[in-house]
Amino acid sequence: MKKILILTTIIVIHLNSFSQRTELVKEWVMMDTLFISQVSDAYKISTSELFKTLEVNNNRIKDLGFGYILKSGSNGKGYMSFDYKILSYKNEVVAYELSSTIPNRKKKIRKLYKEKLSEIFEIDDKDKVKPIEFGFENATSSMDELKVQLDTTLNKIMNPFIGIVFGNRCGYGMSVLKNREIFDEIINPINCEYLLFSKNPATRIMAIEYFYCHLSDFNSVQKSEIETRIEEIKKYSTRISTCGGCIVGQEKTTELISRIKNCK
Repeated sequence: MKKILILTTIIVIHLNSFSQRTELVKEWVMMDTLFISQVSDAYKISTSELFKTLEVNNNRIKDLGFGYILKSGSNGKGYMSFDYKILSYKNEVVAYELSSTIPNRKKKIRKLYKEKLSEIFEIDDKDKVKPIEFGFENATSSMDELKVQLDTTLNKIMNPFIGIVFGNRCGYGMSVLKNREIFDEIINPINCEYLLFSKNPATRIMAIEYFYCHLSDFNSVQKSEIETRIEEIKKYSTRISTCGGCIVGQEKTTELISRIKNCK
C-alpha cells in the first residue's frame, strides 16, 4: 500500500509539472504572437517606429571605417526572435536587414507562427523566412560613386550584412566563413580594386590579401591605384574583427595589412 501511495504521489507531481510546462508554452506563444503583431504594425508605420518597437540599443556597434557603423542585435519574447542589422552613415540609417525563423514546434504551432510572420515576411513552402532587406543598394554600392560595377554577383560580398569578420576557417567545427566562401568564388584581378571600396571592412581586407598574394597578375597601373587605395584604408579604417581557430578578436588595420603583405 505504501509503495502504491508513493507511486501515486510521483505521478501527480509529474502531471502537475507537465501541466505547468504546458501553460508556460501557451504563455510564450501568446507573447510571441502579440509581439509579431506589434512589430508588423510598426514596420508599416516607419523605420524609426520599427526600431523603437524592437528596442534597438547600442550594445553591439561596430565601426566599419569611413563613417559607417553597423549595429546588430535581437529581441524576442518566447520561442522566436527578430534579428536586426542596421547600417548607418554619420548617424543616418542607410540600410537594414530584419530576419526571423519559425520555431521548430508542433505542426499546429508552426502554422500559427507562419500565419503571423507572413504579415511581414515572405515564407516559402519549407517554412524558410526570407529576410527583409531595406536599402540593399546602399549597403552593396561602392563608397566611390564614380566606381560602378554591372556585375551583380559582387553585391553580396560588398554588403556588410554578409559578415564583417576576416579569416578563413573559424569556430569549433573549423568551417569556412560564409563571407570568405563567397569572396573566393568571385575574386579576380579585374574586380579586386572595386572590392577595396566596399563598406564591408572584411571584404576590403580580403581584397588586399588577394592583391598581395597575386601581385604578378596585376599590371603597373592597377598596382599603383590599388596601393593608393590601401593607404587610404590604413588611414581611415579602424580595428578589424578577425577569427583564427575558435577565437574571434580584434586587430588594428595597419598591423593586419602589414602581416598579410608578406603573403607566402
